[in-house]
Amino acid sequence: MLRAFFLAGFAVASFGLAGCVGTWDTITSRRFREHPFVTMQHLMQPEDPVLVLRADPLRDGDERAAAMRRLKEPIRNKGTREDQDAILDILAYSARSDPSPVLRMEAIGALGRFEDPRVTAYLLTAYQNAHGRKEGEAAPRLPTVDAGVVQTGLSAGRAPTRGLADRFPITGPTGFPPEWVSAIRCRSLDSLARTGRPEAVRFLAAVAGGAGADITPEGADDREVRIAAVRGLGRCRQPESVVALAQVLKAEADKHDTAIIGRTHEGLVRLTGKKLPPDPQQWNEVVQAGVILAPEPTWWDNMVEQAARWVK
Repeated sequence: MLRAFFLAGFAVASFGLAGCVGTWDTITSRRFREHPFVTMQHLMQPEDPVLVLRADPLRDGDERAAAMRRLKEPIRNKGTREDQDAILDILAYSARSDPSPVLRMEAIGALGRFEDPRVTAYLLTAYQNAHGRKEGEAAPRLPTVDAGVVQTGLSAGRAPTRGLADRFPITGPTGFPPEWVSAIRCRSLDSLARTGRPEAVRFLAAVAGGAGADITPEGADDREVRIAAVRGLGRCRQPESVVALAQVLKAEADKHDTAIIGRTHEGLVRLTGKKLPPDPQQWNEVVQAGVILAPEPTWWDNMVEQAARWVK
């Protein structure tokens, strides 16, 4: 015990002043109590994330999450094709099926940094499975009202029951809480935008509401998810993104949602370089004339834009 306290004090003295993120989490973790010397060694010299993620038996969740945050695409960083395939399989499984929403979020974020063309399909599946239910498990059935049943007395205003299974279900709530479902979907859309691939743009457009009212993926009724999709379209430098954003702007014209309209307008200006107001008619004319993308903004352009936004 004394040795553990000594190492904890050493860690705080060595890293605390430097603002080392995660130091306190590490020295208060169970793995530090059980293996203080090894834990401190890994804190000072982090393990290769590929080795951590491929370890058998599986490392604990904190280690795997930290490895996913440090992970770089193996094939682009002197890794082997075997490492690439193995890590993609691990990330794809974690992104769609891990029981921990934190690990799902980290896996999705890691996939967004990969250039492998397989990533887009994995991220789409991660979005679709954001509910957290087991694979093949149906969504909880909401109670329905039988139109032929006349409700009176205590039953009025309440759905009629069919039996004990409905009245006293033997299974509890399934899947993640709504806030985690929303967060996972937003992270999936952010990573999809990072790929910049055409199929990602089409899905972002569908969620944002720029692909027509008949195409509405699950979760598109969540305002935060829609904003994430709009923000993602603004980062995908393809003509289809401009078309989708112009359609979103037109659809939102009468709803007065300043957050969605503002993000949509920012994306249009960023992609085209045109300093037009958020007027659907003017942006529709831009689309009709043929979309020409502006050059990618430099880091200095981004700094100036952020400074101007802060002044406003």
